[in-house]
Amino acid sequence: MYSQGETFFHNIDDEEFELTVLENLIIRDKEYLITEDFNGLNHIFLFDEENDELQLIEDGGEISSILEFWKEEYLGQDDIGDWDDDEYYDREDSYSKDGYFDMDYDDENDKEYF
Repeated sequence: MYSQGETFFHNIDDEEFELTVLENLIIRDKEYLITEDFNGLNHIFLFDEENDELQLIEDGGEISSILEFWKEEYLGQDDIGDWDDDEYYDREDSYSKDGYFDMDYDDENDKEYF
């Protein structure tokens, strides 16, 4: 199966598309693959484990319900991480410009290397 962020080529209506995987979903024991093409259009596939192949979902109602489930369950979260609570962003660096350049620089010894 394809991983999130992976790209692959697939023929849809006799035209080859480069698709990027947005999400792998399991709904009621069925594994779906939500993809996006270069134009930003979503394509949804059902993964057939027996034949190890992808089947394009063409039913508009099924596509809508899968996308709605995905948006509610995966994209509808208000807080998806704690990066804004990370101490790194709140700290003040102790780096001092003046102190950095005052390191007893000896110009005579460095001339040997040039």
